[in-house]
Amino acid sequence: MAKLQIALDSDLSTAQDILKQVHPFVDIAEIGTPLIFRDGMKAVRQVRAAWSRLELVADLKIMDAGEAEADIAFEAGADCATVMALASDATITGALRSARHHQKRIMVDMMQVADPLRRARELLALGCDLLCLHTAHDLQAEHASPYAQLAQLRRALPQTGLAIAGGVKLPALDDILPLAPQVIIVGSAITSAAEPGKTARQFHERIHEHAIP
Repeated sequence: MAKLQIALDSDLSTAQDILKQVHPFVDIAEIGTPLIFRDGMKAVRQVRAAWSRLELVADLKIMDAGEAEADIAFEAGADCATVMALASDATITGALRSARHHQKRIMVDMMQVADPLRRARELLALGCDLLCLHTAHDLQAEHASPYAQLAQLRRALPQTGLAIAGGVKLPALDDILPLAPQVIIVGSAITSAAEPGKTARQFHERIHEHAIP
C-alpha cells in the first residue's frame, strides 16, 4: 500500500500547526525546500522532537557534496534526504554512502530528467532504491503530469520503489493508485485546504480503500 507523504513548504510555525491537524493520516512528513531555506535544519530538529515516530524527509535537492550534505540532514534527525537525478553519479554515490552510514534512505528526484527510464536504470545500478517522478512547481500551471513517466517506469521496472509528486490532488488518485507507487507526495492540496486534517483523511481513506481487494 502506498504511503502518504505531506510536503511542508511554509514557515515552521505554520508547518507545525498543519502537522498537528494531519499527523494521524500521513505516513511521512517532508520538510520542504522552501521551509529549509527559511529555517534550515532547525525545522528538521523541531519536527523530529515533536513527532518522534513520524518518518521525516529533508527535501535538500542535493546537487553537489552529496555525502556532506546528506550527513547534515541525517544528523538533524531526517530519515531520508533527497538528491537530484541530474547530479553527478559521484554526488549520488556520496549521498548513498551517508545514508548507509546513518542507516537512512535517499530519495532521488527525477525532475527535468530527459530520459527517465535510462536514468532510472543508471540510478538503480548505483544502488538507489526510491525514485521520485516530480512535476516542477513552475510547470504545474501548464498541466504537465508525470503519470505517463510513472506508468513507463512501473512497466519497465516493476520492483522499483517509485514516488510521485507535484500538484497531486485527490481526483488524481484514480490515475495514480493503479500504478502502485510506494509514496504519494501531496503538498498544497492538503496544506492550503480550508481543513487540512479533513483533506488529509480523505487522501488517507482513498489510498486505504484502493489497497482493499
